[in-house]
Amino acid sequence: MSEHTENLEVSKQEQEVYDRQIRLWGIEAQNKLRNAKALVIGGTQLGAEVAKTLSLAGVDELHLVDHRLVDESEIGSNFLFDASVDNTKLTKWAAARSFLTNLNRNVKLFVDENNFFEKSDLDIETYIKRFTIVIILDQSYDHIVKLNEICRKNKVRFMAGAIFGWVGYTFLDFNGHKFLTKPENPSFPVICYEEKVKNVTDIDDDQLVLKEYSYPSFVEAFNSNFSAKKILRKCKRLVPSSYFLVKSMLTASKENKLTGDLAEDIEAILPIWEKEVVAGNHILEDQVVQPYKFDHLFGPDFIPTTACVGGVIGQEAIKAISEAENPLRTIFIYSAFDSTGITCNFPLA
Repeated sequence: MSEHTENLEVSKQEQEVYDRQIRLWGIEAQNKLRNAKALVIGGTQLGAEVAKTLSLAGVDELHLVDHRLVDESEIGSNFLFDASVDNTKLTKWAAARSFLTNLNRNVKLFVDENNFFEKSDLDIETYIKRFTIVIILDQSYDHIVKLNEICRKNKVRFMAGAIFGWVGYTFLDFNGHKFLTKPENPSFPVICYEEKVKNVTDIDDDQLVLKEYSYPSFVEAFNSNFSAKKILRKCKRLVPSSYFLVKSMLTASKENKLTGDLAEDIEAILPIWEKEVVAGNHILEDQVVQPYKFDHLFGPDFIPTTACVGGVIGQEAIKAISEAENPLRTIFIYSAFDSTGITCNFPLA
């Protein structure tokens, strides 16, 4: 199982390094981070944002996986790469190793340059079990689904995310994991005996208890049925137009319709987008992004979008590891077209 015995405590030297964040979220949360083992698959610009955040937060081990070489277009946009040298003969995380090592030497850094998805399902599952959290970024639909199923089976915290030009998303699955929350019956007193009760705390006079949260799978969240009458009425209010862009790109990936040719890819996602918008009880003509802007869904990734989505992924990963308050559920979407960041609790009920 992925639940680790928390036998390492933040040293005095580490307390000095992490002083500001300990003041923010407390020594107990920092101890949980100190024992966390994080896996990040995907050394893209989005991966750089997430790796930076986890490294600065002070996880115990940070494992980075990507077999692909650095593309020339990434030099200058990915801040982990040294633009003064030729990185195009290095894999993405190998090129980022020096920056991340110097960022926080308290974190044990591991770079895997092999093709992760060439492993057998059994080997992948055996490997995954050791981690506190698994984050997969800018990968195919099928790879996300496979890892999500394995993580749910083994109760490993899971996140996925991607950037589609000006739009990006993250999916969160902390199914079966606990977060601090207010008691359902606040009038009933919660007595905190610190030496005996480990799942009760008192913060700013708000008494909180650890509550287990239920999350849907990736497939369930991104395949909501909006046709039921009680849900159909909610769609215009609860389903943002940016969702249909993300869903269209994911569906095109699932159906292997993206070829890398811009004109062909735009033509491929157009009927998918139209179908999704209509199914979501939205009006095509009212959508913020019309087909003539679909070229903005393909590279290069828009840096502000990457920063916003990457920031949320890092924030929620820290929250999940430290069992903090108010986790996001279930999908977060950022669109630079209208500067919106929206959380969607899908599937709608």
